[in-house]
Amino acid sequence: MKSRSAVFMAALLLILILSGTASALTARNGGTVVIDDVIEDDVYIAGGNVLISGTVVGDVVIAGGRVEVSGNITEDLTVAAGEVVITGSVGDDIRVAAGNLTFNGDVESDLALFTGDTVIGREALVGGVLAFSAGQMEMLGNVTWDLAGSSGTMVFGGHVGGDAEIQSGNLAVLPDARIEGDLRYTAPERIEIPDGTVGGEVYYNMMADRSGEVGIIVVLWWIFSYLALVVIGLVALAVWPDRMQRLARRTSENPGKAFLAGLMIVIAAFAISLLLMLTIIGIPFGLIILILTIILLYVVRIITGLWLGKWMFAKMGKMQRPWVELVFGLFVLLLVSAIPVIGWLVNLVATLIPVGNLAEEIRRRL
Repeated sequence: MKSRSAVFMAALLLILILSGTASALTARNGGTVVIDDVIEDDVYIAGGNVLISGTVVGDVVIAGGRVEVSGNITEDLTVAAGEVVITGSVGDDIRVAAGNLTFNGDVESDLALFTGDTVIGREALVGGVLAFSAGQMEMLGNVTWDLAGSSGTMVFGGHVGGDAEIQSGNLAVLPDARIEGDLRYTAPERIEIPDGTVGGEVYYNMMADRSGEVGIIVVLWWIFSYLALVVIGLVALAVWPDRMQRLARRTSENPGKAFLAGLMIVIAAFAISLLLMLTIIGIPFGLIILILTIILLYVVRIITGLWLGKWMFAKMGKMQRPWVELVFGLFVLLLVSAIPVIGWLVNLVATLIPVGNLAEEIRRRL
């Protein structure tokens, strides 16, 4: 379920950005973004605190610290934030990656979640499918179609119009819960299900692993990695603005050559580190090279993220400040990197190309 949600979120965001239909962008670095009027266009927002109490006739994409949506959005809503509160109305799909989520609004279509602590309140209405990967889930709302997902702990007391498929390390079903179709649940042991709760059949599978806990660890790591890269990238832009811009532009100039150069540099670095650690006197130097190489491979993705942000806004015919390009470029890059099968390849390319370009930049300066 986690991978399915990742695909949904990545595909949705890429479609929104690359379609070229959006022509409005609201962004404030580290401040508060408030939308309390009517905007008849797609909206992209980056801010420490985001509040939408007005109406957006279009799609909304948000990257922020705390996000609260109490207004109306006619199309899709995509959010990546530390805390998200949704009490408003969304006319199509909602995709959320967050540490904490409270949802007590209504969404016309599907609701897909990558979340930590999650509360789906009694007033909540999901017009389509609820798909989730959560740490702790309290589901008290109404789902028109199916419910499917995994969580470390889950309390279910809502209404599902179709089937429910749940995997949880600690699952409880309340007496006022109702599932019109079948219930399939995976848990460490069978649980007591109140009479009349399930309209169809109940199927139980014994939990053989701790994938629910692994899922939330992966989600939290994704959020931490994104925020860490954003902070590092903003610092780098502030200290070396021209150099960062130059390295980002080189990403698409000769990517094949840069990729091969980056691959050779990484192989050489690991080989040298290993050879040094085979000798007692060389162990400290080998460890230093190894640690620096690992740090480099993690950090250089900010260059690819900056280039991707520039490319996305160029496709929309827009000019934006570098920090905005960085924030959204990294968001898309890390989402796509999380997709199974192709994600590792995207991550490999996004890492090795900037390594090659960085080496060329150093060579020219020497």
